[in-house]
Amino acid sequence: MSVDFVGSAVGTAFGELFALVKEVVQTIAVFQEQLKKIESTLDSIYPIMRDIDEFNRRMDRKDLGKIRALINDGKDMVKKCLKIKKFNLYERYKYSKKLTELDATLFREFQLSVPLTTARNTMEILTVLTDFREEVRMHHSGLANDGAIQSGLGASGNLAVPEAPDFIVGSEVEASLRKLKGRLLEEGVSVIVVTAPGGCGKTTLVAKLCHDLDIEGKFHNNIMFIRVSKKLNLTDIVQKMIQHKNFLVPIIETEDFAVQYLQQLLEKIGQNPVLLVLDDVWTESKSFLDKFVFKKIKDYKIVVTSRYEFPDVDFVHHLNPLNKGEALQLLHRSVTITDRSMSVPDDLLEQVVNRCKGLPLALTVVAKSLRGKDPSFWETKLLDWSERRSLLRSDSDVLDCLRKSLDDLDGEIKECFLDLSLFPEDRKIPATALIDMWVELYKLDFSGVRAIADLNKLVYRNLADLIVTGPKDSNKDDDKCYSSYYAMQHDLLREMAILECNKGEVEERERLILDLTGNSFPDWWSEQKQPTLNARLVSISTDKTFSRPWPNLQLPKVEALVLNFETNIRTKTYVLLEFIEKADKLKLLIVTNYSFSPAELRNFHVIGSNLKRMRLERITVPFLSMGQLRLPCLQKISFFMCNISQASTSDDAKISDAILGLVELHIDYCNDLMALPDDICEIKPLKKLSITNCHNLSALPEQIGQLVSLEVVRLNSCTNLSQVPDSIRTLQELISLNISDCLSLSTLPDQIGQLVNLKSMNMRGCLRLSKLPRSIMRLRNLRKVDCDEEKEGLWAPLKSSLNSLKIIASEEEEANLNWLND
Repeated sequence: MSVDFVGSAVGTAFGELFALVKEVVQTIAVFQEQLKKIESTLDSIYPIMRDIDEFNRRMDRKDLGKIRALINDGKDMVKKCLKIKKFNLYERYKYSKKLTELDATLFREFQLSVPLTTARNTMEILTVLTDFREEVRMHHSGLANDGAIQSGLGASGNLAVPEAPDFIVGSEVEASLRKLKGRLLEEGVSVIVVTAPGGCGKTTLVAKLCHDLDIEGKFHNNIMFIRVSKKLNLTDIVQKMIQHKNFLVPIIETEDFAVQYLQQLLEKIGQNPVLLVLDDVWTESKSFLDKFVFKKIKDYKIVVTSRYEFPDVDFVHHLNPLNKGEALQLLHRSVTITDRSMSVPDDLLEQVVNRCKGLPLALTVVAKSLRGKDPSFWETKLLDWSERRSLLRSDSDVLDCLRKSLDDLDGEIKECFLDLSLFPEDRKIPATALIDMWVELYKLDFSGVRAIADLNKLVYRNLADLIVTGPKDSNKDDDKCYSSYYAMQHDLLREMAILECNKGEVEERERLILDLTGNSFPDWWSEQKQPTLNARLVSISTDKTFSRPWPNLQLPKVEALVLNFETNIRTKTYVLLEFIEKADKLKLLIVTNYSFSPAELRNFHVIGSNLKRMRLERITVPFLSMGQLRLPCLQKISFFMCNISQASTSDDAKISDAILGLVELHIDYCNDLMALPDDICEIKPLKKLSITNCHNLSALPEQIGQLVSLEVVRLNSCTNLSQVPDSIRTLQELISLNISDCLSLSTLPDQIGQLVNLKSMNMRGCLRLSKLPRSIMRLRNLRKVDCDEEKEGLWAPLKSSLNSLKIIASEEEEANLNWLND
């Protein structure tokens, strides 16, 4: 047996004693009997000592002091035994007794110390857990719901500070950073407002401020960045703040209760400095801002960005547009393709700068539209600006400037840009939703590769931002699922897109965007007026105060319908519009609940039989009872943070009968899912099965091998999944298998080598998976394996026979336990 203790006092000494005893036993016969007993004792306690020593090393502990002293004494004693001469009978007798006593003492001390240490550690763990329960309970006496917990995980709940660019132009920006930083580091000032017109870079400035080393050093993980926008929801924001700090999230019935929870949260975490950023606060939200101010909480700072001034706050900072020199510098930087000098005359550059009013957003967007173009193109653009001056509203110059940047977009890219306006302001837009839309409307490839390329073109032109969540390498998306991709759009750009969409008579618009507040409908849409509209894309958004029945609507040409809503604490339901039943051309339905808790979807039966793609987020919908529907054309269905495991009400209703033509099934963060129904395996066209972050999923159907068309299987972060069914070996079309972060998975199917077309496999984070089946040697088409560094050796035999195999081994990342919030 080898001794592999490394680096700690007990472990190193133990290993040295063990090796020394073995050496002396083999070379000196005089003390052989006593040393063999010691060797036996050390051999029996070695595995336990190794584990204890490793845990102590991780916890920076120095337990088992007596045993450490005994081991050191034992080393000295054995070394002395080596020096005793054969004829020195007295010394031989004396050390023989000492070795016998050492053996007995080691055994006795081990039996005594280890149970006591274990008991102490157990009590410590129980104490920590008790304190943890108390800390996360967030109990409020008197609440009727008794602090019931709801899940609310996902991209929309993330309050982390957004990334800031490394390079920011402008001496004023640097001065602003210094001034704001000084205010945050000093005592006293609690509310700071950064005000400027839209497009001046307020959000970028504050993001840069939050990433300053001194600011991070003071506030640490108590920095929360909240996008407020025009439609604010105090209860939702407070719930996200509670979740962000890893407390259990209560149901909050009223705004008054929300304020109480907010104060309790801030008092809880306010023992350390707290920085709260409220981004894009509108002037009518002043009363909302007041609810975040608690003067008694020490070192609690609020930074507000707004187009408007709030004169009665502690400190207002005006961020001015760039001066002419700074604007020229930014334009040069944004319009330059390479290091070569531009051929555009200085007077044209100055005219563009003057037109953009020194606004960074306008400068970067316009620069990208002119990038690489001939000077004559610049002159034509400037003539267009001067001839078609828009007078739309207070930000008209900016909007007019931005709108001209759309002129040189080709048809498809411009349409994609306008489609972003179908989603609510200041929300992350799942790239998968955009892929579904663009594949159906613009006949792009089914995989979504071209759709992602179009999104990247918008990002390149500064018309959208791309956010990639998840692990560092998640943006590779070899299996083309793109579940970690999100798009965001500046509110001015969204406003510009909506203005573009709203041209002409409402009956003839290509896109119909309805943003309803309360129970107010536009004049043209009421019970008395039910016009026929020719819109191809429709977006309807409602807030939590909406409660009226839907008036009828005639949309015979609609192909994509996006429904965005929030529910209040009492209803928790959303009713699909009746007109959907008559929308014969409807191909895509996206239903997104932006409330913190899932909402029940009613009128599910109105969904038409021609629907091809459907995406549901934060919805309670009986997926396991969908057998009562008939959706023969449905090719893709996605559930994100939904409650889907309601039991079927009919034994005869099979899901496979409802969605017999399904090609893709995506289920993400659906924690009530414990098992898939067996009849899923009867959907023969299914090519992509993605079940991720479903932490209660414990088993897959044994008949999964019947899904003979499967090309992609994604099971990452299904932490309770203990095995993959053996029948998976029959999936001859399987190309990609992802089992990353399946923490309970300890084995792979014995005959996994029969997956003859498998090209990529991700097993990163499979901590219990310690060996591979022998059949793995038969994966002749395997080209790529992602694994932890310590698992790389498992693949060595295969790599020797497959020259094209690429093993990407990385150090084990710190576990992301955000899902525990659920």
